[in-house]
Amino acid sequence: MNARSELHFSEVRDDAVRSIESIASGLGWCNVVPDVEDDVDDLQVNFLGMWSNHGVVMATYITKPERNGLAQPSSLGVLHSRGRLGKERIAQLLDGAPFRTRQDHSQRGLVLDVPVATPAKVVLDVMCTFTSSLCDYEMTGTWRLDTYRRG
Repeated sequence: MNARSELHFSEVRDDAVRSIESIASGLGWCNVVPDVEDDVDDLQVNFLGMWSNHGVVMATYITKPERNGLAQPSSLGVLHSRGRLGKERIAQLLDGAPFRTRQDHSQRGLVLDVPVATPAKVVLDVMCTFTSSLCDYEMTGTWRLDTYRRG
């Protein structure tokens, strides 16, 4: 069973960072979605692995448990409506974060590999940068963090 928690945050991100730290080492995953002025649903993936082309951008951070006693890299996915972003745009949005692009697909979104021991603050900053930069709607200045902790 997974325990879900929801947190709204803005530029003060201490609670959000702690929430991401709580799912380290494969203990769960989280979604970051910008709060928008309009009543718009989050982008969703359907059973065919595609998402609707209408909705609010969402970043998902998934941690992985150790395998054979070794820490495993995590992944960060971004569902957005902009198609392929390209290497230069991704590098600009990463702003020096050491994430590696695994997928930049026009229909399935962006997937990044997150190195082991990346601080939660860096992960959250990247999630907020991508979601705010790729959002097609007027943002309120806050984000929603949904955290799912494996039980």
